[in-house]
Amino acid sequence: MVAGVVALAAGPLRAQAPGLPIINAGAARGVTLGAQLGFPNGAAGDGTAFGVVGSLGFRRLAVGAVVAGVSGADWSNGTVRSVGGSLTVKLAGGPLVPIAVNLQAGAAHVAPDNGYDGARAWRMPVGVGISWTIPQPVVAVKPWIAPRIDHTRTRGPDPTLDPLPGGPVPLVNLTETDLALSAGVSFGFLNGLGLEVALDRVFGEGPGSKPTTFGVGISWSLK
Repeated sequence: MVAGVVALAAGPLRAQAPGLPIINAGAARGVTLGAQLGFPNGAAGDGTAFGVVGSLGFRRLAVGAVVAGVSGADWSNGTVRSVGGSLTVKLAGGPLVPIAVNLQAGAAHVAPDNGYDGARAWRMPVGVGISWTIPQPVVAVKPWIAPRIDHTRTRGPDPTLDPLPGGPVPLVNLTETDLALSAGVSFGFLNGLGLEVALDRVFGEGPGSKPTTFGVGISWSLK
C-alpha cells in the first residue's frame, strides 16, 4: 500500500546525508573544512554523493554541519539534497592516551527534487565511536569503528491512492529504527591536511535491508 515511501525508508534515506558514510572518528579541535565523496550500493539507492562538511571543536566537544547531494540515484529523477548537523562529545581519552571514546548525535533533513512525489525524511543517528591514534613522524593514522542506532521518520504522498478532485494529496508517515555500523581510517598530516576512508552499513529488515556506502574525504584543519 505504501510501496513508494516504504522504499525510501527502507534504504536510500537511511543515511544522515544519503550516499555518504557517517564519520565518527572523534571531536577534532579548531575549525575543520572538508569535502566527501560517496558511492552507495544498490540497496542504498546507487548514484554518486558529494558533500561539503565543516566542524568547530573545543576541548571535548565539537559541532559539525554537512550539505550534500546525490545524483544518479535509482529512486529519484533529480538531485537528492540534504542538510544536517551533529554534536560529538569525547567521553574518554586525552593527549597521552591513544584510545578515545566519544558519543555522537546528529540530525538531517532529506528531500528529493523529484521522484516519489517529493517525499521528505528526517534522519537521527546516535552512536558511540572508538578510535585509536597511531602516531607516525609525518602522519597520524587513526582507525575507528562506530556502532549506532538510526531513527528515520519519513513523510510523503501515498503512491497507491489518488487524491480526490480538489482535495489534499493522501500522505503516509513511517518511522523506523535500525542498528548500523560505520568504520574507517583517518590520516592526519602535520600541515593540517586530513584524508578519510570509511564504510557504512545499516542492518535493517525487508527490501533494501543492507544499505552500504563507501566514502572518501579530504579536509583541512585550522587549529
